[in-house]
Amino acid sequence: METQTNQPARAGSGAAALEQIPRIYMTNREIQVVKLLVRGQSNAAIAVELGIQIQTVKNLLSGLYAKLGVSTRLQLVLLALRTGFIAS
Repeated sequence: METQTNQPARAGSGAAALEQIPRIYMTNREIQVVKLLVRGQSNAAIAVELGIQIQTVKNLLSGLYAKLGVSTRLQLVLLALRTGFIAS
């Protein structure tokens, strides 16, 4: 059984051009999903990679959209890249 811990999602500190966002706590699984989204993975590929069901991926994405105030996977990826949360 995997234990999920909360980790803060933080904007990068080095680059002045990075957009600042409020500190939002994300589980390790949510962070994994965002990283795979940035790599261009589909829901099915993410499910296989993480050993979870596709519906679980969809549920995680819905939760991320709500937490981060976005409505599409593209907006989520762009936010992750713009804030420096995920390196490009």
